[in-house]
Amino acid sequence: MNTETAAVANSGLMLLLCTIPIVIVTIQAIIFLVRAYREAGNMGISVETRKKVILNSAVFSIVPSLPIIIIMAVLMPALGKYLPWLRLSVIGSAFYENMAADMAVKAFGLSGIADTGLTPSIFVSVTWVMTLGVLMYPLANIFFLKRYDRGIKQMQSKGGFMVKAIPAMFLGLMAAYVGPYIANYKNYMTIVAVAASGILVFSLSAIAKKSGQSWLNEFSFPLSLVGGMAAAIILTPILT
Repeated sequence: MNTETAAVANSGLMLLLCTIPIVIVTIQAIIFLVRAYREAGNMGISVETRKKVILNSAVFSIVPSLPIIIIMAVLMPALGKYLPWLRLSVIGSAFYENMAADMAVKAFGLSGIADTGLTPSIFVSVTWVMTLGVLMYPLANIFFLKRYDRGIKQMQSKGGFMVKAIPAMFLGLMAAYVGPYIANYKNYMTIVAVAASGILVFSLSAIAKKSGQSWLNEFSFPLSLVGGMAAAIILTPILT
């Protein structure tokens, strides 16, 4: 990011625009928490149990949130301090934000989000792509999710092809995203990162199954992400 673009991305106006929706979402979360706490009391659940649930939920949310923090740290040098903070706090996901930003930048002929040719106008376009594009998901859920879910259940209840079609479509989608990195033999460190992450996921699943510690499955994704990056960092100076 050049100096001119950084001035826009890290400006006070950008901070204000990003803070407003984050504050609104935070207030909503607090309201839901308070109402849930009170409703649990009305159901006869003790104060100690409610506090324990809140504490356990908070603790077990830390590690699964590591991928979000990592992606935010990756995006900040390219997109400023505030836009990644907004996008990874409201609706967005670690995978979507990085992909959307990269695709938007490449549409302007740049090599990627780290390209120093990222101008203020391109930055604004990237902002619109990241924020407007993600609106598709909540809108689709509001207007189409019930009918879609009902149709899928009806097709799966009949058995046959549709029972396997949905998992196959999901695997195909994952392959479309992961395939270019695995097939990029010129940059073999991506293959190393994918392999290390895969080995770690299978290892954690095996340990969880044998030890009966099912909670390990909840941490397999963030730990595999961190492990893959750590492997790439450690092996890059050795293999290059």
